[in-house]
Amino acid sequence: MDGSKYPFTAGSGYALNLIDLDSPNQVAPAFMSTHGRSLWSDEPFSLKVVSDKMTLISRGTVYLDDSGKTLKDAQQTLAHKTFTLGQMPPKEFFKMPQWNTWIELLYKQNQHDVLKYAHGIKDNGFPAGIIMIDDFWGEYYGRWQFSTRKFPDAKKMIAELHDMGFKVMVWVCPYVTADTPEYHELRDKHMLLFTQDGEPIVRKWWNGYSAMLDMSNPETYAWMKDQLQALQADTGVDGFKFDAGDPKYYSDNDVSYMHLTKQQQPELWGRFGTEFPYNEYRINYKNQGLPLVNRLQDKAFDWGKDGLAELIPDTLTQGLLGYYYNCPDMIGGGEYLSFLHTSTLDQELIVRSAQCAALMAMMQFSVAPWRVLDEEHLALCQQAARLHVQYADDIAALAENAAKTGEPITRPMNYDYPETDVQFLKTQFMLGDKLLVAPVIEKGATTKTVYFPAGKWQALDDDQTIITGQTAKKVPVTLASLPAYKKIN
Repeated sequence: MDGSKYPFTAGSGYALNLIDLDSPNQVAPAFMSTHGRSLWSDEPFSLKVVSDKMTLISRGTVYLDDSGKTLKDAQQTLAHKTFTLGQMPPKEFFKMPQWNTWIELLYKQNQHDVLKYAHGIKDNGFPAGIIMIDDFWGEYYGRWQFSTRKFPDAKKMIAELHDMGFKVMVWVCPYVTADTPEYHELRDKHMLLFTQDGEPIVRKWWNGYSAMLDMSNPETYAWMKDQLQALQADTGVDGFKFDAGDPKYYSDNDVSYMHLTKQQQPELWGRFGTEFPYNEYRINYKNQGLPLVNRLQDKAFDWGKDGLAELIPDTLTQGLLGYYYNCPDMIGGGEYLSFLHTSTLDQELIVRSAQCAALMAMMQFSVAPWRVLDEEHLALCQQAARLHVQYADDIAALAENAAKTGEPITRPMNYDYPETDVQFLKTQFMLGDKLLVAPVIEKGATTKTVYFPAGKWQALDDDQTIITGQTAKKVPVTLASLPAYKKIN
């Protein structure tokens, strides 16, 4: 979430308190420098920039390595010291656009409208991919079965989605609705979190008040795993969107089986996802390099702060930290209040959001483009989806490389080209080390200033356009433009 604040400099006043963590996204107790230095700890710390110094308060040892010279050196030190390398999520995450029912259906998930949404994808010329059925598909939290009121025949629905070419995931959380049969069973078996006084914790979160699973208890862990595997066996669901579990909903005073801290609870919730190859997270603590899909915190339907302007720097920060199997939030934004309070949607913003994601590791639609866009803007979103599929094999190969080396898929310009000026680190990026992407992220733009590192760069949409770096060049753009260039010998 702090991607837009990086790289921080002397006098910036930057601060991040991981000890009293309140982040709705992926974090890790680690930092790296463009001059090759890296620091990390096994325990959370609080970091603050004061004048030209960084001050740290830590619960444990802080390690510092200054043997490198570049950002890549520093990141690779962290990768081999702190990441878990070797595995990646299924290739479908990288090869096809993803689809999420959230913005279209919100808390009214139901069989009829899920199928309507899926058929809309196919009927409007978009490729099928992974489809995620979001919150409220069940009766309540803790009963991880489809509500027969909302989904009369979930097994038949999922079979139809499979026949259409989709993989199917559903939303889950580590909470249990109080005063339900599941709550009473888990409470009586001491499988929930408790207060110091021995009372089960029922805590407020964004959907109300719920009891909280103690995932550190082996019986709780096995219970949750059994619930989800039973759902898979009964209906054919392929995987799960693991939501919630935010650090701010836990306390160091919570009584758990393994006496976990508020940071370790989200860490364990993240590790639980490795039980299911098809997974997605918005929250993670540590767990870098694990085969977990990490999506950015819901972005606003906006050009600036918390919106499109932050997709690039936040995504690049994810990758550097080791959460490189990443998705830059739903196209147009997943923060639904932005849509509810907008009488007319900015069609240009949706197109630019799709173009920005097209050559990242993953792209995910939610608001139905065919419902909110005219013919011209719809065609451009279809074009962005096709571009992602066109480069699917390249992206999947970069994911395989990430699993082996810890090198991010989507990279900041100065990762492989250290001479890049800081002004270009938030407005363009590299897909691997040979594909330069400079999405248009300003409304009504007619030009885009792009930095080209040393070498020859050929435009993807015009093989006659070859630019020799090192240079910054102002290129003309239209609504249809996604400035992107491949390095050629």
